[in-house]
Amino acid sequence: MARTTDDIRREYDRLDALCGVDTRPVALHVSTRAKKRLGSCKYVGRSVDSITISDLVMRAPDDVFFDTIRHEYAHALVKLRRPRERHGHDALWKAACREVGCAPERCCDPSLVPAGTECSEPYRYLVRCLGCGAQWRYKRRAKVVQLVERGASRNCTCPHCRGHRFVFEQISQ
Repeated sequence: MARTTDDIRREYDRLDALCGVDTRPVALHVSTRAKKRLGSCKYVGRSVDSITISDLVMRAPDDVFFDTIRHEYAHALVKLRRPRERHGHDALWKAACREVGCAPERCCDPSLVPAGTECSEPYRYLVRCLGCGAQWRYKRRAKVVQLVERGASRNCTCPHCRGHRFVFEQISQ
């Protein structure tokens, strides 16, 4: 079944009425390039700029389609309700997911994504803050991994303790 952004908009209008927000100004896009994620919600300042859904989702079964578009809607909902805050996939976002009727989970459905892409790739890099011990896993050599690896971690800031000292490890498989 081929879906369009009109199908997404109809569901978002229904959720707007349920949640008491207005997502009409939020641009909806379908990406043919998105292969490593099923959707994204982009913020600009204190507002939601756009929601992008992978074309993989547009051709997926109904349960995956609705779960993914509601997942992105939950991000927009949290930002619209608390514009000065950043929440990602925290408890507030999980509560918004339950409110709109989607699984409060971060990861995409690996069965939809071609082999070798982000959902099926193992984590290969670990960056740990020496100040508070917080750690982040990466599947690719992201900019922060490259900076810490070459000893330029002063350009990175831990969001938890505001420290600038990190260690890098390559995770063996």
